[in-house]
Amino acid sequence: MARLVTADDLCVGVQTVLTDHLEHLVEQLGWHEGDKPLLPVTTWTQLPTREALTTATFPAGAIDSPGLASTPSRRGRGGVDATWRIGVGVYDRGADHGDTAGRVRRWAAAVRACVLQHPTLDGTASSATWVGEEYAEIPLRQAARTIGGCAVAFDVTATNVVDVDDLPTRLVESTHLTVSGRLPAGSQ
Repeated sequence: MARLVTADDLCVGVQTVLTDHLEHLVEQLGWHEGDKPLLPVTTWTQLPTREALTTATFPAGAIDSPGLASTPSRRGRGGVDATWRIGVGVYDRGADHGDTAGRVRRWAAAVRACVLQHPTLDGTASSATWVGEEYAEIPLRQAARTIGGCAVAFDVTATNVVDVDDLPTRLVESTHLTVSGRLPAGSQ
């Protein structure tokens, strides 16, 4: 079977690393205790809509890929290496604007540290590079508290995402029954 890696494979790799390691990292940092603990993210989904956030269980996590981060490169005869941009978002709510901002910034730091600690995504990728981080409050009408989110961006590289030589090929039968040609003058 030919190897064929997709952006979804890498998103699942990031999700697996975060599911397996993020809660433990938050505990090791002591952020799961105190009067403003970071509770475990129990569900990772595609980016939720603003309306979905009003009923979400917080913290809520999302992993997505907008596509390739750079032009893929050929390696060897048929292999291709590629780097995808993968975004990880965590949405949480706090008691007030300041609490919310602090919470999402801590989430961003924990996500960043977790992925950088496991850059091969437990074997799915060859590397993960942290390339960006953003924070935003999400104002919702009729919401008693603020909701905030962080987005942490990684460029995730996978080697040999497709080995062109190993892909199945379809044999094409010729529709020509004869082959004709001319011999150069003086040859026979």
